Amino acid sequence: MSFSTFGDLASTFQSRTYSARIKQDLTRLGLELTSGVKSDVSTAVTGDFGPIAGIEHSLKLMDARDQAVNAATTRMTVSQTALENVQTQVQDLSSGVLSAVSSRNATLIGTTAVDARQKFASVISSMNAQVAGRSVFAGAATDGLALADAETIIADLMTAVSAETTAGGVSNAINDWFDLPGGGFDTIAYLGAAVDQGPIRLGNGETVEAPVRADDTAIRDTLKALAKTLVIAEGALSSDVSEQAGLMEMSAQNLLEAVDGLTMARAAVGAVEARIENAAAQNSAEKSTLELSRNELLAVDPYETATALQALYGQMESLYTVTARLSQLNFTDYMR
Repeated sequence: MSFSTFGDLASTFQSRTYSARIKQDLTRLGLELTSGVKSDVSTAVTGDFGPIAGIEHSLKLMDARDQAVNAATTRMTVSQTALENVQTQVQDLSSGVLSAVSSRNATLIGTTAVDARQKFASVISSMNAQVAGRSVFAGAATDGLALADAETIIADLMTAVSAETTAGGVSNAINDWFDLPGGGFDTIAYLGAAVDQGPIRLGNGETVEAPVRADDTAIRDTLKALAKTLVIAEGALSSDVSEQAGLMEMSAQNLLEAVDGLTMARAAVGAVEARIENAAAQNSAEKSTLELSRNELLAVDPYETATALQALYGQMESLYTVTARLSQLNFTDYMR
């Protein structure tokens, strides 16, 4: 009878080979059990990478859509917050202007005009809101501010009304400055583009556009109404309290009208926000479907994987036991 035997060195190499193979399988199964995904994609798809490649490509497109939707959400949120601040400023001033008009008190008229100047600057600051360095209300000119600073605008307004001595004259001059094409607002105040920024793509062919620019009628009317009060703080009609009160009364009416315009502007932004939210929900549902399809192709069975892992633990323990016993074997024991 013949026996196949291995020398000590060969046995050592063989043991190391078995140990390395078991450790490699243990590592692979451990990762699969943790991640829930098969490590050998080729075996999982039986060599047909077409379906999984298509799913991965679609998931990358979904990630790009998510980024676009998130950017659109942020922009609309900033727009809504800015318009809310503007509306709050107008509403707060309205009550003060009405009180000043009723009182016909020079001091109260003066302090209200100063308050209007501060709120005018706050409105301009809101309209110059930016997201990631891009202007929100400047239309296509996203690389700059939407409106000039308050000091520049007020200085030009005061030049326009300097010759007027009546409330009606000042009011008409301010109206012309804001409303006439190529007037002061177009040439001095508004720094943005006359066209909207390009549409924001949300996926599946759906796009949205920013519904409000700083040169829209609602914003012009708001600034116009504020201007009719703030010019008093700059010295307009300074010699006639009655005319100042008359100008403030016109301003009060314009402020109430401006609130309605701002409400419509905020509603337009809200409609866009609703569309973005719906697009986000659709994208999320589509992404979940794609991930489920990918899991069907690549997911491991946790029970089978755990069973195989336990079996490998047993093999490793057996290998260590045999190796330990062989290391203690001497020639006398071998001859027995």
